[in-house]
Amino acid sequence: MIREQRIDYILGELKNKGVVSVSELTRVLETSRSTIHRDLDDLAAQNLLQCVRGGAVAVTPKASFEPSFKARKSRFLEEKQRIARAALQFIQDDETIILDSGTTVHELAKLLSEARNLYIATNDLHSAMSLSDNPNISVIVLGGILRTSHFSLNGLFTEDILRQIHADTTFLSIDAMDFDVGPMNFSMEEIPTKRLMLQASQRTIILCDHSKFESVAFVNICPLTQVDMIITGRETAPEHLKRLEEAGIKVLTV
Repeated sequence: MIREQRIDYILGELKNKGVVSVSELTRVLETSRSTIHRDLDDLAAQNLLQCVRGGAVAVTPKASFEPSFKARKSRFLEEKQRIARAALQFIQDDETIILDSGTTVHELAKLLSEARNLYIATNDLHSAMSLSDNPNISVIVLGGILRTSHFSLNGLFTEDILRQIHADTTFLSIDAMDFDVGPMNFSMEEIPTKRLMLQASQRTIILCDHSKFESVAFVNICPLTQVDMIITGRETAPEHLKRLEEAGIKVLTV
């Protein structure tokens, strides 16, 4: 594909999605990473995009746009439900688990109606409400500052509680995956919460649909080495799964 066609494609993707990733552009445009980087650098010099780690974002209000919980909850819903059902096998009675905020993790919370003798800490109000009907579950709401339209709690009080918790497993949500630096997130204010969730548990399992491997976000959560497993949908491209396996990460596709 000639340069003009690549540029048109990149600008079209930025207009539609607000973000592009180097790995996805390399695959779709069938060219090298160095060529894509040169294209992005040229466009950045013209102030047509902003380069970020692993890709680029549009220099418009859409570039920093993070969809609300309501907008995200129905996106790839069937895939998210498959991922949540697969995650159930990693929860045993009498365990303590941490549920991060996010739509896929919320689908897992909705499936725990018959769980027995669980201690669950979550900073997600939707998940807390879904768990409240089960008398066999002790729910700890990680109180803090509410993120408008996202229903997650973060901040000093959330972090103080997490420092006192020792959990078996954290089920983590992410906004994007960079194979060089690890999972990423749009919101900087959520990063301390997520990092403390990792530190508080013996095992970390990321629940994410395939789109997270085709996106870029602004802030790195942790190195991939701190992740024990990723559960994702069978829609995830084989080359992404291969990169994870090469990094030594256990991957379950459903």
